[in-house]
Amino acid sequence: MAIAKYSKTCGKNVPGNSRLFFVEAGNISSITVTSNEISAVTMSDTTKFREFGADIDSIKFTIEGTGSASYSEVQKLEAKFSKKTTALITAKNSLLDAVACGVAIIRVDNNGSAWLSGYTFKDKNRRAYNKITTNFDTGAKPSDEGTAAYTITLEAEGFDDELAFDTTLNTAIVGGTATFIDYN
Repeated sequence: MAIAKYSKTCGKNVPGNSRLFFVEAGNISSITVTSNEISAVTMSDTTKFREFGADIDSIKFTIEGTGSASYSEVQKLEAKFSKKTTALITAKNSLLDAVACGVAIIRVDNNGSAWLSGYTFKDKNRRAYNKITTNFDTGAKPSDEGTAAYTITLEAEGFDDELAFDTTLNTAIVGGTATFIDYN
């Protein structure tokens, strides 16, 4: 395989992420990729990606890859959700149940681009997010920064980087009109 060219483009880059959507990876019936971007998503039933309203500036996505004759990478998505509520506990517990079979994630970055991870084409859904870590700390006093929030981290190990959505689907996801997403 030949090495691809890459040309740097000049433009503003805004770190961070603004929105998250989760679904059990097995509920994705098919994904169509055209020119290395997702151009269609078909769900297997009436299940849709569900939006999780994370705290502003708390969503962090990382990839750590390593390899020689073979390559793999660990993808981690971490988000914080403030103020412990019954609804938050229910949402967290639904993720705990879903991780056993694998979770796929759509994240929208602060540059307005939507990305899908936790879905692989080589071995469908076997490389979804299948590990979850949670943490909750009440803090001791009202001035304790970053406390009274659930931190949820999902982890997947695989060999496919996340995929971008084409312009049409990206616009629908960011604009709140994608039919395969249940928005807040």
